[in-house]
Amino acid sequence: MHHPRTRRFLILFGKSILAVLSLAVMLLLYAAGYAIWYAEYHLGVPTEAEIAALPGTGHLCPLEAGSPYMPLADMPPLLRQAVVASTGSDFQTRPNLVLPALLAAVVKSDGRPDTRITFAVTRHCLHVLASDCCRGLDWHIGSTVFMGRLERTLSRDRILESYLNDSYLGRNAYGVAAAATAHFGKPLTDLDIGEIALLIARFQVPTPSERDSERRSYILDKMLSAGLIDEAQASAAKATPLSLIAAPPHNP
Repeated sequence: MHHPRTRRFLILFGKSILAVLSLAVMLLLYAAGYAIWYAEYHLGVPTEAEIAALPGTGHLCPLEAGSPYMPLADMPPLLRQAVVASTGSDFQTRPNLVLPALLAAVVKSDGRPDTRITFAVTRHCLHVLASDCCRGLDWHIGSTVFMGRLERTLSRDRILESYLNDSYLGRNAYGVAAAATAHFGKPLTDLDIGEIALLIARFQVPTPSERDSERRSYILDKMLSAGLIDEAQASAAKATPLSLIAAPPHNP
């Protein structure tokens, strides 16, 4: 049985611990509330209403005037499916990103594989719509907030369409339609399996290099794993010489 003085000490000690924990919880709640206010209202990130007011068709956040635009429905199905397979096969079906996933995506420079499409559109649109809203750490916070707003406001098809039309793919080409002409000298709808694979590789490495064949094979393997092509098609595409056209002067 505890001595009365010991009992009083234990009671006081327990109350002190509870007081410290209560204070810590209050401080955490205050910090969380301030962080939410700072991210939602202070940074000047476009609101969901402003995102909803963006064009429903055509370039979502125009950057390069005069760039060709191709609706998602007009693109080769294999291209659309292979882009999703190479960047995150659950892009169309997963729930909207919650805060931990958003933070994980933005902390990495190119986003996690399953958020890369949304992150690329986030980075592009934030630069166009609110280029002065945030810098440094604020940019990461603002990107996190904006990415969540994009996914809550726009359909996955609209986000994918923007990704395919507004991404820089080398040789001064923005979007897959312009890139097909710039790299292969033909319309997007005329590309074969190997050319589609190499075009998709341009999303990560826009400039042609000696590793193009390796990158093409990597995308072809992704397409094969996703069931978009069979072994014979993958092998034939890998064996086909690269069909890149010569770049115009000062346009690598």
